[in-house]
This record gives sequence, C-alpha cells and structure tokens, in this order.
Amino acid sequence: MKLMQILSFVGTLGLGGLIGVLLKSFFDYRLNNRKMLFEARVKAYSGVTGRVFNLFLEPDITRLPDELVWAKLNALLSETMLMASHDLADYVGDFKVKVFEFHVALGKKDDKKSEELHKEVSTLVKKIYDQMRKDLHVDNKTMWETT
Repeated sequence: MKLMQILSFVGTLGLGGLIGVLLKSFFDYRLNNRKMLFEARVKAYSGVTGRVFNLFLEPDITRLPDELVWAKLNALLSETMLMASHDLADYVGDFKVKVFEFHVALGKKDDKKSEELHKEVSTLVKKIYDQMRKDLHVDNKTMWETT
C-alpha cells in the first residue's frame, strides 16, 4: 500500500465519522425538540381537559360577572392556546367565545339561546378532544418519527 492510499483511507474514515457526528447531532436536536413540545402540550392540554368537558360550569366561573368570566377563560386557556396546533387554536378560540356567550345566556335565563349554544359548544368539545389526541399522536405508534 502506498502512503497516498493510506492517507485517503484515514481521510475517508475521518470525514465519514465527522458526517456521522453531525447527522446524529441534527437528529438528536430534532428529537429533543419534539419531546419537549410533546411534554409541554401534555401539561397544557391536561390542565384544561376536565374544564372543557364540563363547559366551564364550575362555581369559580359561574359566579363571576360576565367581564370576569371572559378574563378567567383567557387566563385558563392561555397556555393551551400557546402550545396548540393551528387547528386546535382555532377550535379553542371558537370554544372560548361560545362558552362566554353560553354563560351570558345562562345569566339572562335565555333557555332557547342556552340550548343552541350548548349544542355548538358540545360539538366544539368533540373537535377539541380529537385535535388534542392528534397533536399528541395518541394513536400513532411512531410518535417521534412523524412531523
């Protein structure tokens, strides 16, 4: 073997090793970001899921004046809105408006409007639940290999 052949083998191994390290670093970074997003979404979504299913009919909200109901909904849903996918953010935004209108209708004892809004909010709850599962890749066995 000539000296040039030896140097080319050593150079190829070194270059291949460097490329391998760079690729591993790139994929580890992406995987780590996905894990952090997943964990943040789990925390944000699980914090509001029960309240979403109960249409925010807890005493700490129903006893508030209308202006404070809106502020309380914003405070409770802000982390979810921050971590949500675009589709989920749209659903949660619509949900927030409809829940507020629902509370106003309940306060005014407008049964017809309350029933109508209840149906709309219930539909949004189903969409929110399904989108949360999608965002968290609950049914996907290869969670870390997708988007």
